[in-house]
Amino acid sequence: MSSAAELEEWVREELRLDPAQTVAISEVPGTDPRCSPVVTEIAVGETPEGAAYSFHVERRLDELVRMDLVAALAFGGGH
Repeated sequence: MSSAAELEEWVREELRLDPAQTVAISEVPGTDPRCSPVVTEIAVGETPEGAAYSFHVERRLDELVRMDLVAALAFGGGH
C-alpha cells in the first residue's frame, strides 16, 4: 500500500527529478474496460530543461507498490 507522498518520493527517485519539478498524483477513472476501473495518474511538471508529461499506473493509489511504478515507467506508463 502507498500514499501520495510515498509515491511522489518513489517517482522523484526513479526519475531523478530536479527538486524544482512538481509531481501531482491523482486517481482517475480507467478508460479501458479490460483494465482497472481506477488508475493512478502521475503528472510531472516542466523545468527549463524539459517538458511536462504524465503517465498512469493501472492500480488504485492504495494498492500500488513501487514495482508497479517501475513497470509503468519501463513499459510506457499504463498498460
